[in-house]
Amino acid sequence: MGISSSLFAQHNALSTNLAYDATLSPNLALELRLSPSWSARVGAGLQAWDLDSRPAHNKKLRHLLVGAGARRYFDQQRDTVQSRRRYFDQQHDTVQSRRSSFLELNAIYSHYNVGGFKFPFGLYSAVKDRRLQGDLVALGAQYGYSWMLSRSWAVEAEAGVAVGYAWFKEYDCPHCGSYLGKDDRIFLLPQLGINVVYIIN
Repeated sequence: MGISSSLFAQHNALSTNLAYDATLSPNLALELRLSPSWSARVGAGLQAWDLDSRPAHNKKLRHLLVGAGARRYFDQQRDTVQSRRRYFDQQHDTVQSRRSSFLELNAIYSHYNVGGFKFPFGLYSAVKDRRLQGDLVALGAQYGYSWMLSRSWAVEAEAGVAVGYAWFKEYDCPHCGSYLGKDDRIFLLPQLGINVVYIIN
C-alpha cells in the first residue's frame, strides 16, 4: 500500500492511509515541497502483533515498512496549500478549484513475518498455510488526486503497482512449523492509497 501526505512551503502536514490502516497497521507520512511541481516524502507503517494468536490459527501480518518517494504535480496553481486556501478565502468552492492530480514514484523496504493470512483476490496464496519471515524491496509508481476539504484538511486517492524482490525463510505452517528452507522471488505489489491529510499551519 502507498503512504502519502503533504507539506508545502512553510506549512507542515501529516497523513494516514486508510486502506493501510484497514490491515490494522498504523502508518504516518510527511511530505516536503521541493518546487512548485515537485515534492519528496517519507513514511512508515508498523504491524507488531498477531491478528489471531490461537495456536490453531496464529494469523499474523507482522511487518515494519518504510518508504520514500517523489511526486510530480500537474497543476502548479492548485498543488500548493497557499493557492488552495485562497480559493476558500475567496469562496471559490468548486470541485475544480479543490482538486489536483499527481504522479508518485516510490521505493519501499519491509521486514516481515507473515503466516496464516489470506490476501484478497488470491494474492500471495503461499502464506495461507505457511509462514514466511524475511525482507523485501520494491520500486513503484502511483497516480492520484488530491481534494482540499477545508483550509486544514484534504483527502487523496491514489493507485498503482510496484515491482519487488523478496527473500525469506519458509516454515511448514503458521505456528512453529518445520523449517523448509530459504527462497526468494520477484513479485508485483498492488499499491492503494486513501489518505486523510491534516495541514499544520
